[in-house]
Amino acid sequence: MKELLLKAKLLLTKLQEQVEPLRVSLVSRWNALLEKLSQINIPVVNKKLSPRTIGISILVLFALIVIICLKSCGKEIKQAPVPVTTALPLSQEVRSYATFDGIVDPYLTVNLDARVKGYLTKIGFADGAMVKKGDLLFVIEQDTYIQEVKLKQAIYTEAKSEYSRQRSLLKENATSQAAVDKALSQYQQSEANLTLAKINLGYTEIRAPFDGLMGKHLLDVGTYLDTTSKGVQLSTIQQISPIYVYFSINERDFLKFEKGVDQNAERKSEVNTLPVFVGLQGDTGYPHEGVLDYAANLISTETGSLQLRGIFKNEQYQLIPGLYARVMAQYGPPRQALLLPRTAVMTDQVGDYVYVLDAAKRAQRQDIVLGQNFAKYVEVSKGLTASSQVVINGFINLSINQLANPSQVTLEPITLR
Repeated sequence: MKELLLKAKLLLTKLQEQVEPLRVSLVSRWNALLEKLSQINIPVVNKKLSPRTIGISILVLFALIVIICLKSCGKEIKQAPVPVTTALPLSQEVRSYATFDGIVDPYLTVNLDARVKGYLTKIGFADGAMVKKGDLLFVIEQDTYIQEVKLKQAIYTEAKSEYSRQRSLLKENATSQAAVDKALSQYQQSEANLTLAKINLGYTEIRAPFDGLMGKHLLDVGTYLDTTSKGVQLSTIQQISPIYVYFSINERDFLKFEKGVDQNAERKSEVNTLPVFVGLQGDTGYPHEGVLDYAANLISTETGSLQLRGIFKNEQYQLIPGLYARVMAQYGPPRQALLLPRTAVMTDQVGDYVYVLDAAKRAQRQDIVLGQNFAKYVEVSKGLTASSQVVINGFINLSINQLANPSQVTLEPITLR
């Protein structure tokens, strides 16, 4: 190892001895050149420069020449067109709408009460089941009331016969008018008592007053019902076809809608004419259609809102009382609008914008003004025309005036609820 280092040292020494005269010669010539140049009077500065200043100037000039040559000799790089997807704005008829939070409420709610005394002998429904009008729901023991009807029937029959006999005797002058009148009174009283007995017997059976949804039974079979003037509640039934949905509009939105009404035109109520649509959690859009059937006549000072109500057929019983409902109410006349996918719209400090392609297929920024959202689309109220080539995909890699390679698609119309 020592021998190898020694040989390398000897080789470097010889190389230095050979190069040194050349270095000394070059330095000597460089200094001589600078000395001659220093004797020249520069007209611009009107003085002679030192050899050091001249040397630095020459090196700087040489560096600038090298940089210029490198730039001028480099080849211009051309960017390939960026692949993008474009589409014409979707032109579709729409209507303005507003959305609200609502609650489903039954059309009718009735408490089923026992109106006569006795033991509860039968429950004819399952808790929470749908029942039809006239279905037997509860039975209270009937024996006492059946016998009461039979007793009143016998008295009625006897009184009717006696009244008929007294009328016949009066025609033969065999009785007095007072006896006839008394027989008539007893006949009418017995008839009324028979009717009351039949009514009380009818109260022992409680039937569904309409098609509806039953609640749970509140008393079990075998319970003695000692009724009061208010009766004893046995259960609750709700009519849910049709059904109501209640919602409210706040004061700010109410005033906004009022501004859109022609003050010179005849004011007409929207009740029973304005379409209302409802969607439950998990529903896509607003599949249930109804109509506004009630609007409060004043805004609540406690909540600052106006209560509204829509009525829905609910023939499939999909709307159940107590459910939260998304409500959409359309208003105003239909209008033709330009729609774009919401994913195609970008936003910065200036505002909303999209990229459009010009005739040369170069990307240009186009500022737009947005309107309402419609499902996956958004309305563009200003900034575009029906013939604008809008970039809807691939715009992330674009910049202004960049050449694009477009692939055009057609936007599909949508159902607006």
